[in-house]
Amino acid sequence: MADHPAATPASDAPQTIEGHFVLHDAYAVMWPYWLAQAPQERSAIVTEAVGWLQDETGVGQLHSALYSLLGQKGDLMLIHYRKNVDALNRTERSFKRLRLFQFLKPVYSYFSVIEASLNEATAIAQHKVADRGLVAGSAENAEAFEVEMAAQRKALESRVFRFIPENRYLCFYPMSKRRGDKHNWYALRPEERRGLMRGHGRIGHKYHREVVQVIGGSIGFDDWEWGVSLHADQPLVFKKLISEMRFDPASSLYAEFGPFWFGIRQQPDDLAVLFAGGLA
Repeated sequence: MADHPAATPASDAPQTIEGHFVLHDAYAVMWPYWLAQAPQERSAIVTEAVGWLQDETGVGQLHSALYSLLGQKGDLMLIHYRKNVDALNRTERSFKRLRLFQFLKPVYSYFSVIEASLNEATAIAQHKVADRGLVAGSAENAEAFEVEMAAQRKALESRVFRFIPENRYLCFYPMSKRRGDKHNWYALRPEERRGLMRGHGRIGHKYHREVVQVIGGSIGFDDWEWGVSLHADQPLVFKKLISEMRFDPASSLYAEFGPFWFGIRQQPDDLAVLFAGGLA
C-alpha cells in the first residue's frame, strides 16, 4: 500500500472574516449590430442603461462601477459589491433585462467574497492578552482573548464591508495556490504559510499609499481560489508591484495566475461616449 501523508487537521485552514459579495462581469460590444440601430434608438437604449447604473451605484449597501477595458478581451467590465448573494444575483438579472444587453456578448465573469485574514489579528490579540500577565489556559485569559478578538474583527470590518475604490485604473486577476508534486502550498505547515505570507505582505505594504488591494476569496465559488483587484491612479504601479511580488517565494514557488484585466473607471454618464466609440 502506498504511503500517504497524515490527514491535516481542519484547524490548519486559515481563519478569515468575510464581507461583501463581488461579481466582476465583462462584455464585448457587438459593434456592427449596435451601429446598425438608428441614432435615436441608440440614444434611448443608452439613456436606460445610464439610469440603471446610477440606481445601482452607492445606494445603501449597493455599489457598482463601470470600467472601459483595454485589449481584445472585452470592451466593458462591471463590478458589483452586494451584501448577500441574492442581492448580487438580482443585480445581475436586472442588467440582463436592459435593452443594451442584447448588444453585448458576455466574455468573462468572476464571483467572490471580500475576505481578510485573521492570522495577524489573532497574533495581535494574543500579544495584548500576554502583556496583561494573565494565566495561560485560565477562564480570565480566554475571556480577555475573546474581547480582543472582537475588537480586531471590528477593525477589519471596514476592509471587507467597503465601497469600490474610486481610483481611475483597475488591474484584476484570479489566482490560486500551487498544489504540485514538488511545491504544494496546502502541504505546508501553518507556520510556514504564515511566514511566507508575512514576507509577501511586506512587499504589498510598500505600495499601500499608491494601490488599494481588494482580495476576493472564491474557493468553492469560481474556478480559481482568489480574485485580486488592484486600484490605483497611476497604471505603472501595477507593473512594479506585481513584478516585485513575482520574485517572492509565496508567488515564485506557490502561486498560479489567470488572465489579467486592465480597466479605466467610467461614470454612468460616460456610457454615451463609450457607445459612440470613444473614452471619457
